[in-house]
Amino acid sequence: MAGASKSILLRGGRVLIFDSEKNATFPTLDILVEDTIISKIAPLVAVGPNTQVIDATGKIVCPGFVDSHRHLFQSHIRTSVANQTLLEYCGHLLLGRVTFYKPHDVYLAQLGAATEAIHCGVTTVLDHSHIQLSEEHIAQCIKASIESGIRSIYCFAPYGLPESINPLKFSDKPHELHQQQLDLFYKLSEQSPLGSSKNDGRLTLGIGYDGIEYRPVEDTKKLLEFAHGRKYPITFHDCHRHGMSAMKFLQENNLLSDTMVLSHFNFPSEEDFAAAKAHGVGISSTPESEMQMSHGWPEAFPAMRYGCKTGLGVDSSAICSGDLFAAMRICLQTQRARDNHELASRNKIPKRLRATVDQVLYMATLGGAEAIHLDSEIGSIEVRKRADIVVISTDSPCMVAASDPAAALVLHASPSDVESVIVNGEMVKENGKLLKVDWPKLKHELVENMKELEARWKGVDWSWNTDELAEAWYMTDKLE
Repeated sequence: MAGASKSILLRGGRVLIFDSEKNATFPTLDILVEDTIISKIAPLVAVGPNTQVIDATGKIVCPGFVDSHRHLFQSHIRTSVANQTLLEYCGHLLLGRVTFYKPHDVYLAQLGAATEAIHCGVTTVLDHSHIQLSEEHIAQCIKASIESGIRSIYCFAPYGLPESINPLKFSDKPHELHQQQLDLFYKLSEQSPLGSSKNDGRLTLGIGYDGIEYRPVEDTKKLLEFAHGRKYPITFHDCHRHGMSAMKFLQENNLLSDTMVLSHFNFPSEEDFAAAKAHGVGISSTPESEMQMSHGWPEAFPAMRYGCKTGLGVDSSAICSGDLFAAMRICLQTQRARDNHELASRNKIPKRLRATVDQVLYMATLGGAEAIHLDSEIGSIEVRKRADIVVISTDSPCMVAASDPAAALVLHASPSDVESVIVNGEMVKENGKLLKVDWPKLKHELVENMKELEARWKGVDWSWNTDELAEAWYMTDKLE
C-alpha cells in the first residue's frame, strides 16, 4: 500500500526492546502506528477495519537503523575508491569527480543514496553534505532527500572545492568563498519547513564544519553559538592522523556542547573520552571506511565503555557497503580481535567475550539516535516516539531457525532480509518493494547519468590530481 496510512498495525512480531543494561529482548507484541507516531504496544491490540494490518508473526521488528555519519551524495560513485587511501579518495572523488556534478546529477545521486539506505533498513541519516557547488546544487540535494522519504539531518558543510583540476587550482579568495557558503546556510535556516511544504518534518537542518583549526576562532564561535541556539546538530570529522583534530580545537577553546557529533574519533586520549562524556558529545564510528582510510582502529566500543553516546555510520557507500549490518559485524569482530590480542600479549586466553551483539545492535539503533541527539524521538520502539520501524524476515536460508534474534540481526542478516520499512508512520518499503520511487525508472536514470559523468571526466589524470593535492597539504614526505 503506497503512501501514508492513517494507521498501521504490526501484528505479532518479535520486537526489539533494550533493557536498562542495553541487553536486547524480543517479546512478541503488537505495535499500533497512528499518523506519525507509535500509539500503542501490547501483546494484543484491537483495531478497526480501516487499519492496515501487517502480519509480523515470526519476524523481527526493530527500530529503524540510525546512520550517524554518511555522505549520501557519494553513493553514485560506488566502487570508484575501493582500493584507495584517504588521500586518493580526496584526489579522485571529493576534490575530483565531484567537481563535475551538475545540479541534476546531485539530485539523482542523493535520491539513489537515500533509497539505498531505506532498502537496507536505515530510516535516519546524519548527512554530512559538502556538495556546495551552487545554490541550485543544494536545492536539488534537499529536494531528493524529501522525495526519498528518509529521515535526515541535512548537515550543510562549507567546503573549498577546487576551481579546476589538471592542474589543481583552488580559489585565491578562500575566505570569501567560505563566507558565501555560510550565507547560503543562514538562508536555509530561514526556511520553515526546510526545502518545501512537502517536507513533513523528516528533513531538518544541521551543519558539518571542518577545518576549524584554520579559521578565525571568533568566527567559529559565532557560527557554533548560532547553531547551538537553534539546536542544530553540529558534526565534525575528527581524524588526528589526517590533520583534522576537531576535539583538540574544541577543548582548547571551550566550545564543546551537547549538540555536537564527532565522526571517526580515532586515537582518542583519556582526556578526549572524558570531555566527550562530560559535554554529551556524540561519537560516530564508521568501522569499514576507517580501517581502509588509515584513520585508526574503530573506537565505538571503547567510547561506549567509557559512557559516551556512541553510534555507527557507513561514511560513504562509494567506499563500502551502504548497510549497517556490515558496519555492526565489522565493528563487533574488530573489537573482539583487539580485546583478544590484548589478552594474548599477556599470554592469557579470554574467559568470555567482552564485546557483544547486543551492544553493537544498540549502537545501530538507540545508540545512534543518542549520538545525533534525537533519542527523544527515534531509535527505539516506544509509545509516543516517531514510527520509524523495520520488519526483518526470518525466512531466508541465512536467517531460518535462528534462536537469538539479536545475533541473527548482527551476524547473519543482510539488506535482502529487510522486508518492510516505515518512516514517520509512512510505509516506504513493503514486502521487499520500494514505494517512494519508481525503482526501475530510477535505476535506468542512474546508469545513464553515470555514463554522462564518465564522459565528462574522461581523460582526467587522477594520479596527477592526487599528487598535487599531497603537495598542497604538505603530505609528500609522509607518504610510503
